[in-house]
Amino acid sequence: MKEHEANLLDYVYVLVKWRRLIWVSVLAVALGTALVSLVLPQEWKSSTTLVPPEEEFDQMGLGMLLNSAMPLNIGGLGGQPASAEKLVTLLKSRRVLGAMVDRFDLVQAYGAPFRLQAIEELDERIEEELGRDGTLKIEVRAGSPELAAQLANALAQELDTVNREFKRRQAKALREFLEERMLVVRGELESGGRALQQFQEQYGLVDLEAQTAAAVEVVKNVVLAQVEQEVKLGVLRQQLAAGHEERWLVEAEVGELEKQLAVLTGEAGARTDTAAAAIQRQALGPQLRALPELGFQYTKLGLELKVKEEIIRFLGTKLEEAKYKEALNTPTLQVLDEAVPPKFRSSPRRALMVLVAIACSLVLSAVLAFVLESLGQAGQRHHEQLARIRSLWRHDQ
Repeated sequence: MKEHEANLLDYVYVLVKWRRLIWVSVLAVALGTALVSLVLPQEWKSSTTLVPPEEEFDQMGLGMLLNSAMPLNIGGLGGQPASAEKLVTLLKSRRVLGAMVDRFDLVQAYGAPFRLQAIEELDERIEEELGRDGTLKIEVRAGSPELAAQLANALAQELDTVNREFKRRQAKALREFLEERMLVVRGELESGGRALQQFQEQYGLVDLEAQTAAAVEVVKNVVLAQVEQEVKLGVLRQQLAAGHEERWLVEAEVGELEKQLAVLTGEAGARTDTAAAAIQRQALGPQLRALPELGFQYTKLGLELKVKEEIIRFLGTKLEEAKYKEALNTPTLQVLDEAVPPKFRSSPRRALMVLVAIACSLVLSAVLAFVLESLGQAGQRHHEQLARIRSLWRHDQ
């Protein structure tokens, strides 16, 4: 027996035949969905947009220098711009969410058994979005439009409060660090000044440049006098006998000049010096041979002292900046768009729910109709086949 091929009229026949089942199913599902949508809790969404302020750039690079040395990563005060990701971290903290739970009594509003669960539920009702331009959008879902707007604006205010407190703590830690460092550097500066003073007293240094010039001038004069006397002595040796008085005086002068030159240049001691000569040499400063090494040591000590002075000046400037930032209490966040009560609820969307339910029930009931029709036709064919079998059996008997 050749099976009948289904066509469009067969499908229409099935839909018309089972029309009551389809319409009853669709109507029942639509009414049920409408009733469920009326029972579901209503929610409204409200949002606010925040703009983190741009912080001043530190030309001295203090943040980079102190970033690894200070707690709380307060090197960020030295010039790192405010990060929207950091604001998201603060927004999700129990410090901010807990303040909202306590302020709006959300433990009772959510029916939570304890405060931490209310904080978690509030966290689930908050959505944040970071803009490419650094803005932060906060969206809050609540059971009434007024509460949604109030929560969004209160979150922005609390976030600004916590961020300001965080900035002040950073500035306080920076100030304490700078004050401690100032004490240390001042001690080092005092020690360096005493070391330079002892060095000057030990070697008779007052003005190294002036004393060196004076010592060179004195040595030059001594050398010229010595050369003049040696020339005079050479002439007298040719004219006078060895024991002559004038020749003896010139020889004594040449010997004294050689001794003085040796003392000035550091080639001999000054044990035979008179008190007046010793005072004169002390006024001239160190001997010429010792001047290079003493000059190096003097310059090194003076340079270390100047470095400490520059560090003190630098730290003093940054300390005043830290004190200013610690006392500063201006808003750190700007509200670009303030949250307002929404006019339309975000959920449940009753019309959309009913339409989706009608569409789904229509498809499912049509499928069910074709299944029932197929089962009915299969049962009818089986019944006819059984009837033929029985008639054949009776005919044979």
